[in-house]
Order: sequence, then C-alpha cells, then structure tokens
Amino acid sequence: MAKKRRKRKLKLRYEAVKFLSYFILILCLIIYSVHGSIKIHNFYEYRKTDEYKILSMGYTMEETQDFLKIINKDIKEFLINNSKKKVYYDIIKEKYFLSKNYLKYIDYQKNHEDIKLDKVIALVNVHASDGWYSETYNTDLSKKDLVLVNKFYKLEEGYKRDDLVPISLQYSYASNSAAEEVVNSFIQMHKEVKSKLGIHLMVNSSFRSYEDQEAIYKSFKAKGETYADSYAARPGFSEHQTGLSIDITSTAHPTINAFKESEEYQWLKDNSYKYGFILRYPEGKEDITGYNTESWHFRYVGKKVAEQIFKEGITFDEYYAYYLES
Repeated sequence: MAKKRRKRKLKLRYEAVKFLSYFILILCLIIYSVHGSIKIHNFYEYRKTDEYKILSMGYTMEETQDFLKIINKDIKEFLINNSKKKVYYDIIKEKYFLSKNYLKYIDYQKNHEDIKLDKVIALVNVHASDGWYSETYNTDLSKKDLVLVNKFYKLEEGYKRDDLVPISLQYSYASNSAAEEVVNSFIQMHKEVKSKLGIHLMVNSSFRSYEDQEAIYKSFKAKGETYADSYAARPGFSEHQTGLSIDITSTAHPTINAFKESEEYQWLKDNSYKYGFILRYPEGKEDITGYNTESWHFRYVGKKVAEQIFKEGITFDEYYAYYLES
C-alpha cells in the first residue's frame, strides 16, 4: 500500500512539473511574441523619423546628427530627394554657415563649382550672389552704430543723425562732420599715431547728405552705370550718410591715390581697430562689398566689433549677415 502511495505522489509531482514546464514555455512564447511585436512596431515607427530617412541616403550617423541640428522641412525634403553628395554635408561645416541659406548655397555652388565653399557662403550671406541692387531693404536703424548700408541696405532720403559734430580743421580738410563718437575716436587715434610715429592723419571726407551723394554718383555715371557702381554708391546707399564713415589721408600723402602705398595706410590697416575703426573696402573682398579697394575709407563700429572683424579677417557685410542679421 505504501509503495502505491509513493508511486502516486511521484506521478502527481511529475504532472505538476510537466504542467509548470508547459506553463513557463507558453509564458516565454507570449513574452517573446509581445517583445517581437514591440520591436517590429518600434522599427516601423523609427522608419518614419528624419534620422532614419537621412541615414538611408548613405550619410553616416555623425553626418546625420549634424544635419539634424540644422534641419527644417525644406532641408529634409532636399536631402531625402537627392542622391548623397559630399558637398551637401561640407557646406554645413563651414564657419559662417546659416541654415536659412542652405538651399541657396546649394544652388549657387551648383552653378559656380570653381568657387571655394567659404566664398560661396560669404557671397550668399551678404546677398551678393543675387546681384547688386537686385533687391533692396531699409536699413535697421535700431542697430545704431552697427547699421548696415551697402548695395542692398539703404537709408531714406531725409535721414541724418542728430549727433553730427564738425571736425576741426586741425584734423580735417575743408568742412567735415561726423557722429560725435566717431570724431572723438579719430582725434584720439590721430594724437597717438602722431605722438608715436610723427604721422599726421587728416579726414578727407565724412558725412554726406543724400543730395551730396546724388551729385557724386551722377558725375561717375557719366562714364556708365557699371563704372559708377564700382566707385560710388547710389544716393541712399552710401555709408557716408550714416555719419559713421570717414575718408582718411595724411598731410604727407593728401591724395587718395598716393595714400595706398603710404606708411600711414599700413598703420591704419593694422591698428585702427584699436580705436573702433575698420577698413571698410579691403583688397580681395571686392565681390563681397561690391566696391573696388578703398585704402582711405574707414568705418566706425566700436572697439569690440572692430577687433572681432579684424581678427576674423572679414568685412562688415559678412559680420552683419552672420552675427546681426541672422
């Protein structure tokens, strides 16, 4: 009898273990099935993401993550609808890249493959890629000493600063005036360079009204509009109307043609930023500024900005487009 009871207990234990094993197996299958379904669902959802779509075009994860930092609807559509090209990624790694201009960079580079990417970026940022005076805007007067006036940004006909002061004949030829801060900074610069180097700087030209510039432009235009636009601003588009620009020569080199080869010019080019001035139309930047080199034309922007522009080797147009306009 005892033997039969032991057999029965063993059988019941075996059945219990067997049932438990089946239960665990079924439970595992259920868990695996659910987990698999979740993975499938997650993968399906992942395929909808921008990351997946850009990776699918052949870009690396690093490149994709960089794109995602600047992505917008237009850029995303462009990337997923065009075969991968190295230049599409190289553009976003340029120092002065602006995401709002991405598609403009692409279009311009496509038609100007001989131009380096940094120049493409600069030309598009300052609107030079569109053509001079192609589209014009009223300059933002709230920028105060950092207002931009060039072949795209203009001043109203009657604009005139209310802080213009005359420049003494000790520092200026004929009758000149400029913003008070500009005059004070120039006098400080004048005194220091005269004391240290014996150089006597002079203001050759400064503030000009809309009407003054109109007369100047008209005289240049007698040789044709293209010629005029290379050497003079159209009325309303002259920096001189801001009261922040001065043309500088010296008593030793009073003419602008002789000034370029002078010691005075070399000193100003390397040191004027310390007093808040920048060389406004430097050599090698004609396609950015729209003007031939002017060794005499200096613009006041304040010491901090002048130093940054000098150290980065850019024009005020480039500075404004990247640091202010954007």
